[in-house]
Parts: sequence; C-alpha cells; structure tokens
Amino acid sequence: MPKSKEEKPLSCAIYVRVSTEEQAKEGISIKAQTDRCKAFCKARGWEIYKVYKDPGFSAATLDRPALQLLIADAEAKRFDVLLVYKFDRFSRKVKDLIDILEYLKEKEVNFTSVTEQIDTTSAMGEAFFHMIGVFAQLERGMVKERVELAFGKKIESGEYLNRAPLGYIYKNRKLTINTEESSKVKEIFNMRANGVHYKEISDKFSIPVSTLYEILRNQTYIGKIKYKGQLYKGNHPAIIDEDLFNKVNNIEKSVHKTLDGYQK
Repeated sequence: MPKSKEEKPLSCAIYVRVSTEEQAKEGISIKAQTDRCKAFCKARGWEIYKVYKDPGFSAATLDRPALQLLIADAEAKRFDVLLVYKFDRFSRKVKDLIDILEYLKEKEVNFTSVTEQIDTTSAMGEAFFHMIGVFAQLERGMVKERVELAFGKKIESGEYLNRAPLGYIYKNRKLTINTEESSKVKEIFNMRANGVHYKEISDKFSIPVSTLYEILRNQTYIGKIKYKGQLYKGNHPAIIDEDLFNKVNNIEKSVHKTLDGYQK
C-alpha cells in the first residue's frame, strides 16, 4: 500500500514584547523571549511563520503596532498557533486576554505559552479555554447586572439618561427646557391636534416625517420617563399638557385603525 502523506506542520506566529522599564531585566529581553519560543517550536515540529516584536510597549493597551499586525494576519488565517513566552507579554489585563483568546479561537488559531501550562492545541488546554470563557461570560453578565441596577435606580429617582430630545437641553446634568425649541414642540403638537397633516408640519419645521412621528409619541414631553416598557415620573419639567398629548395620540390611533381596515 502507498505511504500516507505526512501531515503538514503547524504554522506558528511568535509574539514578544517588553516595556521600556523591563528591557534591562534578565531573562525577559526580546532576544531571550524569541530564542525560547523558537526552541519551543523546534521541539514541537512547528514552522515559524513570523516573529512579531513590540519593543518598548506596555501591556496596558492593545494599541501596539506588531500586535495589530498579528491580529490582521490572524484574521487572514496566515498561521495556526500563536506562541508567547508568557501570558503577560501579550496582555496584563485578564479581560483583554480573554477577548483576544476568544477572537483567535473564532479564527481557528490556537494559543500557547512557553512557561505556563496552557495550550489550546491539547484537550486539557481546550477545556481550560472553555473554563476561561465561562468565567468571562459570568463577568460580562455581572457587569451588565450592575449597570442595569444603576440605571434602574437613576430611572426610579426620575433622572433622564438619554440624549436631550427637541425642546430640552442638559444644564448641570439635568434636563431643562430650551425655550426656543420648546415653542416649536408646542406648535407641532397643536398643529397635529388640529388635524394638520404630517407633510405640512414637516415642511414648516424642516423636520423629517419619521422624526415628527417620534416626537408626538415621546412621553418625555409630559414629564415622564420610559424604561423597559415601564413609565416613571421624571424630575424634568413637562413641555406638553397630558390632555393635549393624549388627544394627539388618540388621533394617531384612529388613523392607524382606519388604515388597518383598508389594508384588510
């Protein structure tokens, strides 16, 4: 029987980095890291695709020229494995490291460290990677919960958190009335309450019809805040009386009901 072809060796990218203050320290120079990584590749039978070097760059940021080139090459799937001498050469921030590990995995690029027992080319390393992913997801979930809790408390206290709509302006972080714009908002509501067509209002104020539609349904104008489908009393002053707001929106409901009837 003919001999089976040998499997193609993995292509390995090596990443090395030192910050300025670290360059004088023994054992972590660019050359020392590169030599250790090359020896590791030789022992594994991996082919070296390229050595990416970031001398004098801190791990506190991902904005490093060689790292950005490496990420672009990973996107193009130019290598199979990324090798570092130590994890902190890549990033000192756990979140950044996890994000990049997940990104590399999406591109089918494994990650290995010379000095730490983590190697996603092995079954154990793969399991460890998934454990990291679980904790990363947990962290993101906890952050989301904390943000939602903070938002919820602000909303319940009546604080408006979105961009100021037409008719309002932020002053000392509080939503206050912009006199000139608020008069336009009042006129828009009054015109629509009197049956003036959207197109005419749009032409008069040079506002797109879609924007008018949003304005007329925005309960911020009656001093309320909508959050997750619930209405809360806001701390900001109202521009429109509730009776006028309800009259306009009842008109819109009637219009849509009629249109629905025609469509059927």
